[in-house]
Amino acid sequence: MDNKEEYITLFELGCADLKLVEKNLKEEDISRKILLFHLQQAVEKFLKSLLSFADIKFPKTHDLEILIETCEDNKINLPENIFDFVNLTPYSVEFRYTMIIEEELDLEDYYEKVLNFKVFIEKFYRR
Repeated sequence: MDNKEEYITLFELGCADLKLVEKNLKEEDISRKILLFHLQQAVEKFLKSLLSFADIKFPKTHDLEILIETCEDNKINLPENIFDFVNLTPYSVEFRYTMIIEEELDLEDYYEKVLNFKVFIEKFYRR
């Protein structure tokens, strides 16, 4: 897969995770933690998409802080609130392996933040 295909595929996969959350925000019988997992996945894929777009090899990690720092180290400008997404990282690892997450994040707030990040990326690609 060439870089164009990779960054587009990653972006579309992130959009699919975000859409899943959007469609289930009001579903009370679906765990909020599962939806937070999908928000983490969306951010991870969006960051990897940006790195791929810039032709930068990214680490195989679920740690959003590492991906954010990789973007910054490579002069990719990110939104001011980007480090808020670091709080989603436990939902990719601890949740996946059934470890207990003490504090649950505000799902609706993080959904809006990730949705805004998606819009930021769409503008980034149009430059």
